[in-house]
Amino acid sequence: MQVFKLFMLILKKKIKLIILFTVIFMVFFLGFFFGGNTEDKFTESRLKITITDNDNTPESKALIEYIGTKHDIVTSNIDMKDALFFGTVDYELTINNGYARNLADGKTEGLFTSRHVYNSYSVAYMSSFLDEYVSCVRACTAAGDDMTYAVKKAADAMDTNTEVTMITSEAGNINGLMSGKGFFRYLPYILLSLMICVLSPVMMSINSKEVRFRTNCSAVRPVSFMMQILLGCVIYVLAIWVLFMTLGILLDKSAFSGSGWLNIVNSGVFAVISAFIAVLVSMLLPSQQTVNLASNVISLVMSFMCGVFVPQTMLGDTVISIGKFLPAFWYIKVSDMLTGAQIFNASKAAQYLLIEAGFAVALGIIATLLYKTKLRSAEL
Repeated sequence: MQVFKLFMLILKKKIKLIILFTVIFMVFFLGFFFGGNTEDKFTESRLKITITDNDNTPESKALIEYIGTKHDIVTSNIDMKDALFFGTVDYELTINNGYARNLADGKTEGLFTSRHVYNSYSVAYMSSFLDEYVSCVRACTAAGDDMTYAVKKAADAMDTNTEVTMITSEAGNINGLMSGKGFFRYLPYILLSLMICVLSPVMMSINSKEVRFRTNCSAVRPVSFMMQILLGCVIYVLAIWVLFMTLGILLDKSAFSGSGWLNIVNSGVFAVISAFIAVLVSMLLPSQQTVNLASNVISLVMSFMCGVFVPQTMLGDTVISIGKFLPAFWYIKVSDMLTGAQIFNASKAAQYLLIEAGFAVALGIIATLLYKTKLRSAEL
């Protein structure tokens, strides 16, 4: 078992890197977990508005009074351009002379003049607010109400609130951040990173020319050499997988209840896929100095294109089409069912898991054939 001992000796030097990746991942996840564990509420934006009333009528005063219930009416001691630029005032509104008369006559153009530094959601909201108010007043006057009653009725109509209920699946919210199951959503990224950054350099070291020449001169048979390396890889992958399953249990024991046990299967299959990718990387890269770059490219590209960081519902058709050729895409399809982003369907979940397993088998065959080819080549 000399090869196995050498494998574990090289792997031991990577313990600090494993701990670093794990701690960073946990900090990243817990930041989302606790930061997102609050009740979502909608709050209207309150702008700082300065108003100039050039009409000075009961109707214009009623409008100013109503605006004051929704926004903060302020005055500025400095030049208005400077106030808008420095943000002490968000919106300057001028009620033009003849506002009440034009409104009673059904004229809606030229009622207001406004100034603001840049277009934003809040500015657009204020413009929409004024248009809606004028429309409500016009609707009331068209129904035969006098202006005094129309102004009051318009304010009452705009104050009518729509009851909004925020609902989430029992399994969690759309991103799975409100429960322990969200932990599994981000596992592809950390598994790929840990496998490539740790397993690939170990494989490259143990398959270096110096080690291979010494092995060829020893009594270790090639099959035994391969089996001992395989045993080391299996132990490492199993240890990493058990580590993250334990962390998942510590975060939320209920994550494994009911259909949640599929998280174990799903993550286990992807851990194997990540290991095979790491083996392929170790055989395709020219030196260990390029491993970190390859790890970042593979893990980040696959995570973004497959829906790990961005929900698949927000990805474009082209990205989705490409993502289907990557194993993480099918991992997320299962994860979305378990976190409530998609309706759970046992047959579809099984189908997606089989596709993942197919990726694992294909990558395993390719890695084995390539490894045997390099093992028997003159380079080794």
